Amino acid sequence: MQTTFTNARIYTGAEVLENAHVTVENGRITHVGMGDAPANTTITDLQGRSIAPAFIDLQVYGGNGKLFNNEPSVETIQATYDTVRAGGATHFQITLSCSPLETMWKAIDACRDYWQSGGKGLLGLHLEGPYFNPEKRGAHPLQHIRTPNPTEIAELLERGKGVVRYMTIAPERFDDASLDLLLQSDVLISAGHSNATFDEATRAFERGIGRTTHLFNAMSQMQSRAPGLVGATYLHKPWTSIIADGIHCDYNCLEISKELLREKLFLISDAVTESTSGDYRFHFAGDRYTDESGVLAGSSLSMWQAVRNAVQYAHISLEEALRMAGTYPAQVVGESHRLGRIAPGYEAGMVVFDVEDEGFCRVIGY
Repeated sequence: MQTTFTNARIYTGAEVLENAHVTVENGRITHVGMGDAPANTTITDLQGRSIAPAFIDLQVYGGNGKLFNNEPSVETIQATYDTVRAGGATHFQITLSCSPLETMWKAIDACRDYWQSGGKGLLGLHLEGPYFNPEKRGAHPLQHIRTPNPTEIAELLERGKGVVRYMTIAPERFDDASLDLLLQSDVLISAGHSNATFDEATRAFERGIGRTTHLFNAMSQMQSRAPGLVGATYLHKPWTSIIADGIHCDYNCLEISKELLREKLFLISDAVTESTSGDYRFHFAGDRYTDESGVLAGSSLSMWQAVRNAVQYAHISLEEALRMAGTYPAQVVGESHRLGRIAPGYEAGMVVFDVEDEGFCRVIGY
């Protein structure tokens, strides 16, 4: 059965259509246009609200009190999906922080089990670590940081085939053989939790690393005589994620970074959840999460909040902020053929929102 959402402003990912409609059938978009809606369709009048492609969160650690590091299970992935969906995202990468190998294997199995059970929205596993620079570990326990070697990397790639989609690594910690294995695989590699010099970061980007994880956080900063990973990111312009909560980086830094990186900058939530047991113990501190030592551990953002913050505090247009939350993340992970646009043939995951009501953001069509 066809459903047509009418009387809407549609942010398609490429343009903005006024007083427009979008028709959905069997989970796919079949028609987008202005004027009269197609015949023989069920009409839902959106009363002037706006529609955009649903958001995609490429870095989120859990939800509803379940942290994937401490509970690498189908139930945790489902709780995370429920949480990101409430914030306007239909797709996500569950993220595992630095962990023992045994936990990594359990996380891989949990993702496979989630898919086999019919779970929705999971694009794959983002391994944030364990191959970090200890000097930039942030809230990741030192005992779980590992030194890469070809044998271990080969085992990880074999066990994680089809599941491990994305890895954040400190490139300066890798020998050539270990890095080559990653770069020759299907895993998308991102530089982060790194103390790389400008030259080391430049070499990593030139060798094929095409992403930077949560710009400014847990990395060598840009200084006048040492541009670091931040400077190399500005110069080489890989896909770059950023946390738009005003805590992980100042909103002025977000605005500056947008001017420099343009369409290569995209939003993530970096959201964690309350956790009082296990290796990762996080506590809500009013507008963020910290570990038991008070170290900043993760955000309390939803993707919708990140969009609003980018508009309100970093002077990014709403149209562009929506692309940063949906269209660009789809491109980052090679899903732009089916996600991140409102166009015929695309999956029908969309968000409807009211710019006058900051709390109103709901997933439709998915």
